[in-house]
Amino acid sequence: MKPWLKKAMSLVTAAALVAPVLSMSSLGAASSASAATPIKVGVALTYNNTAFWAAYIQYEQQYAKQMGITLLGPLLAGTNASLQNRQMEDLVNEGAQAIIVNPETAVSMGPALTYAAAHHVGVVSVDWIVGVGHVYMVVRASNLFYGYAACAYLKEQGITSGVVVDNEGDLTSSNGADRTNAFNDCMAKNDPGVTIKKIPTVWVASAAVKAAEDAVNAYGTQVKAIYDQYSGPDLGIIPFLKSKGFGPAGSAKHVDVISDDGVAFEMCWIGQGRVNASSSQPANLYAQGALTYAKDAATGVVVKAGQAGVGATLAPITYRGDTNMGDPIVAPFVTKTKINFSLTPVDGQPAAFTSTPVSNAALWGNVYGKAHGGVCSPGMISA
Repeated sequence: MKPWLKKAMSLVTAAALVAPVLSMSSLGAASSASAATPIKVGVALTYNNTAFWAAYIQYEQQYAKQMGITLLGPLLAGTNASLQNRQMEDLVNEGAQAIIVNPETAVSMGPALTYAAAHHVGVVSVDWIVGVGHVYMVVRASNLFYGYAACAYLKEQGITSGVVVDNEGDLTSSNGADRTNAFNDCMAKNDPGVTIKKIPTVWVASAAVKAAEDAVNAYGTQVKAIYDQYSGPDLGIIPFLKSKGFGPAGSAKHVDVISDDGVAFEMCWIGQGRVNASSSQPANLYAQGALTYAKDAATGVVVKAGQAGVGATLAPITYRGDTNMGDPIVAPFVTKTKINFSLTPVDGQPAAFTSTPVSNAALWGNVYGKAHGGVCSPGMISA
């Protein structure tokens, strides 16, 4: 097993963190609820072997204790949509009063949604739009903004030529498609002289690492940047770049690396100039939001557009003809120091926005890293 893959797997076994105090007024009765009969919430995820999902699971466990919720799961399906449908049906049969699911794709869990609805079990989708039926709530940040922000960083750095490697996620998923489409649209409008090497990695980190290695070996210093649409590949790419003599930001020989997730080791490397930026997909708010709405679904709370949510104002989300309520959680774009971006907008994104400096202690990756010995501690990173 390669060293970077061992590091990724070791992150899953990190010690439990102390979750931040819940601040929503709707959670004020959490302590009294825990004394009553616990609500049973099933959890069906795709993965648990990445730094982001390992953190999400730990946050979910901590919030569940505070909110008087008994968790069933998480059950893990990987890329097997049929298995995930069966797992969700099993959770219903085991007495789940609501289910939190990270779908294999946006259109893969139609049978499970039908089964859950027939048994009056509400479903909350976390990190994915749903385009195959009704769910109670979608808890998700804008993946269009992720790709757009990566493009904005390259424009701000004055990169107008050379090669940029785009390690795409799964293009059949709403997340991978959104990140890719926004990045491509923005680059075409703002940096048309850049050659983009598009690598469909299907969320497989080893494929992304190989793509980066192949590009650097083939094009050398013509490679100006690598956009990792998820954090996992960084664990292999950053050591590889160091082995090839590429230094941190400001060095004569440097490749910009932009990532998505905002995990602790990204916060470490942004501070060191090894990773240049990352969209901080907040694992803590994803967990808090998913459990909040699962509890609401189980107890019959009616949610409406315009209400204050965990992350933002609730609003309907339409995908492939299906419309569901969503809480559009905001994901900060993190850089070493604050940057004011201005560019030609695409895909409904803002013409100007400001990044969040990595020194911001409230960023979930910093909170999580501090609880585990520091963002650069051996438990978080050893490269």
